[in-house]
Amino acid sequence: MRGIACCLAMGALAACGAKGKVYEGLVERTPAEPSAPADEVRGGRLAHEAMELLKNAESVRIGVEMTSPKGHQEVSVHMDRRSNCTGTFDSGPMQQGELVMIGSGDTYIRFSDASLDAIRDAAVARGPRIAATARERTDLARGKYMKLPKGGARSGAASPTKMCDLDKAFGQLGGSGSDADMEGARALPERRWHGEKVTPLAATDSGHDMTAYLATGDKPYIVGMTQERGEELMEMRMSDYDKPVAAQAPDPSLVLDIEALGMGPGGGSLFEV
Repeated sequence: MRGIACCLAMGALAACGAKGKVYEGLVERTPAEPSAPADEVRGGRLAHEAMELLKNAESVRIGVEMTSPKGHQEVSVHMDRRSNCTGTFDSGPMQQGELVMIGSGDTYIRFSDASLDAIRDAAVARGPRIAATARERTDLARGKYMKLPKGGARSGAASPTKMCDLDKAFGQLGGSGSDADMEGARALPERRWHGEKVTPLAATDSGHDMTAYLATGDKPYIVGMTQERGEELMEMRMSDYDKPVAAQAPDPSLVLDIEALGMGPGGGSLFEV
C-alpha cells in the first residue's frame, strides 16, 4: 500500500525520483486461509480484487493532500496510459497552478497569479538584478502556459508531472515478494467516506496503521487512502477510473516556450528566486 500512499504522493509533492519504487504495497495477495478470522479472509479477497482493477485501469484521477511540519501540499491529476494528464498543484505560495501533459510529450505549466506575485516578492530580497529578472519573467508568464523542454526544465514547477506516468507506475504493480505489506489486512464494516459508501480496509505499512477505502458493490475500486506517519498526515482520493482524460494543448496565443526564451536548460533557473 505504501507505494500508492507514499511514493505516488511524494512523487507529486516532493519530486520522488523515477528510480524509486513506485508501488510496493497493496499487491496481489493470496486470500487468507479459511482458518483466518472472517474479516481477514474478506480483506484479502477485496485487496486482490482491488489490485486487479487498479492494474487494468486505463485512466484514473488521483488527489493527494499531505500535511507535515513543512506545511500543507495538494496535487490532483487525471492521467491515462498514453501519457495524457491534466491537473492542479499547490506546494506553497510560489508553487501553485495547473498542468497539462499531452501524449506526444509536450508539457505545459501555468502558475496562478498569486503564485507569480509570491515569486516576484521573494526575488526582491535577493537584490535588484534578480528582482528585475523575476519581474520580467513573471510578467511574461502571467496568464500564460509555459511549455517545458521535453528534457525537463530546471524548475520545481515541473515536479507534479512526475505523477503523470500511469503506465510506468502501474507497470510495477503485482511484483512478488511484497505480500507482507498487506499481511493481516482486515475488512471493516461499511461506512460513508466523503459522502460515498465504502468498505474500509485496515492494514499496517512499515509499522504504521493506514486505511484504504474501497467502493462497495461488484467492483471494489480503491477510492481513497489515509495514513498518519508521525507528524505527517496523508489523504489520497482516487476516482474517474477508465474515463477519458481531457488533455489538449493550450491555444498557441497562450503559450510561452521557455526554452526558446532562454529559460530552459542552460538558461538558468526559471525565475532565479
